[in-house]
Amino acid sequence: MYFVMTDRFMDGDPANDNPPGCDPALYDPHQKDISRYMGGDLRGLEKAVASGYFNDLGVTTLWLTPVVKNVWLSSYDSGGWKTSYHGYWAQDWLDIDPHLTSASSLDGKPYSDDAEGRMQHYRDFVKLAQSKGIKVIQDVVMNHAGPVFYYDANGDGAFDVTKKEECLQPFMREGYHANAKWADIPKWNARRTQPDGPRELLGAKIKTGGILSRLESYGRKGYSDDSLGKSDGEEILCDFFSLRDFWTAPDGEHFDELVDEFVEIYAFYLTTVGVDGLRIDTVKHVHHEFWDAFTARLRARLGSAAADKLLFGEVYDGNPAVLGRYTWRSDWPASMEPGLDAVLDFNTCFSARSYLRQIGKHFGNAADLEKSIATRAAIDPTKDRPFYNPNPGPDGLGSQQKIITFIENHDGLNRFRVDGITERRNRLAQGLVMTLPGIPCLYYGTEFSLLDKGGKIHEDGETGRMMLYPSRDGPGIADVKSSTSFMEIRALADLREQLPVLRTGKMIPLWVDCDSGSEDDGIFAFARASDDEKQFVIVVINASDEKRVTGDMKLPSSLEINGMILKLVLAIGISDQEEALSIPLANPLRVTVPPSSMVVYELLPAE
Repeated sequence: MYFVMTDRFMDGDPANDNPPGCDPALYDPHQKDISRYMGGDLRGLEKAVASGYFNDLGVTTLWLTPVVKNVWLSSYDSGGWKTSYHGYWAQDWLDIDPHLTSASSLDGKPYSDDAEGRMQHYRDFVKLAQSKGIKVIQDVVMNHAGPVFYYDANGDGAFDVTKKEECLQPFMREGYHANAKWADIPKWNARRTQPDGPRELLGAKIKTGGILSRLESYGRKGYSDDSLGKSDGEEILCDFFSLRDFWTAPDGEHFDELVDEFVEIYAFYLTTVGVDGLRIDTVKHVHHEFWDAFTARLRARLGSAAADKLLFGEVYDGNPAVLGRYTWRSDWPASMEPGLDAVLDFNTCFSARSYLRQIGKHFGNAADLEKSIATRAAIDPTKDRPFYNPNPGPDGLGSQQKIITFIENHDGLNRFRVDGITERRNRLAQGLVMTLPGIPCLYYGTEFSLLDKGGKIHEDGETGRMMLYPSRDGPGIADVKSSTSFMEIRALADLREQLPVLRTGKMIPLWVDCDSGSEDDGIFAFARASDDEKQFVIVVINASDEKRVTGDMKLPSSLEINGMILKLVLAIGISDQEEALSIPLANPLRVTVPPSSMVVYELLPAE
């Protein structure tokens, strides 16, 4: 999977950089200010898809940041004045943002200048990707709308955008702010949420009822600086900075209407438009019962087609009990059915970053990384059930098999490579992601080891949201495709295709360094094995800048080692392949690994 911020990939059509009626100050023609639009669009992605860029990288799924029409600016968001270049500030759930669409198709066919034409462009993009063997995941938000209304703090009936109190009101646990009023600032598309009733698009009748355009469907409880970090329910009830939180409580008067509205909307995208799945934003900021109802009703609506759709969520938390909670329904154990199909594994992400994202020659201990992978099949002692629901979804697979493995993203933890992190260390990180269990997810630009000069280790930020292909003074596609990072990711993708055990095999820990003694060496070694252990692959990562030898790695006793060798099938960070030749198999086994490198061996009969 390749996660791309559409506005930050490539400006394929400069004509949409300043859509009609949009404040031109929101676009940065120099593509430097990350708070403004930089011009990336569907046309830029289409050109890359058509050229075979993603096929050459080995990508089989594209996950796009939200494409729906947004409120384009907020006077007060995290860090102050910002635009919605990222797509998470929805204003119209059944229109595509004009910053992303073009007046004609890739082959010159004109689109109408309205929601129908923009939706047609999006569907054409989806079809193009699928024609190349690439699925499309649509990023979606059901926790909140964009800054579609203001709090009329001074009671004058006008939105004073310079007044922070009209954008942000303090959180109130009891009651709500009754002074909320719809905004109406056309140049920022800050206006009442849509749809406000039924729509017809691409020949489909979408029976939306308009609940999103009624103020009573919002909590209107305001926001406090520590709201999002709470775990006492405030994080579910509060606004998300200047964004407007939906009232998703199961006892709410409009609960069923709100669930059904989103089912109607996303059934349209999953069927008529044809996207292959949904990445669901801000999951833990919504009542659990809402996800129970939404996933169950959406799957029922899709029928047999649900088996081909993936619903995975963002639960920004490192605790496997919190992460896995949403793969179960809230009425467990009465119901054992899955809630979300899967989640992004922040637990593994955090521990992998702790191991590899260290300045210069330093490295962390991989013990926590080993433990985080083990939790995927472990029992939650507080619930007496697995952390992640193993019961099969419509596709016959459990959440443990579909969990998303990643090491960087667009939010606070951001890009892996910042000042102090070498390109080589970044390549090791992607090698780890591509060989651990789960669905590997790459963040756009990592195929070029894109450096975030403004980012800092151990500090959250958004500075890594830079343009991958600037209109000037930047790399071209040929530069990126010829880079070592691109070619290694491609080699890893090829290996995953050639060796199914790297996709579906179990993980067997073999060696992890220990920071309590003299053997702290930066080594992390594990095997991927079929259930019968006939197919066997060993992966060893050396985070040290010195040659290392693993300790004694005890292989499964059931493994037949007589006459077998470990054949080197892939190496990262090694210029001289002679440094990691195939070796005779033994039990216990020791492997020598060159500095700052990764080796992958396959178990094969000796020639």
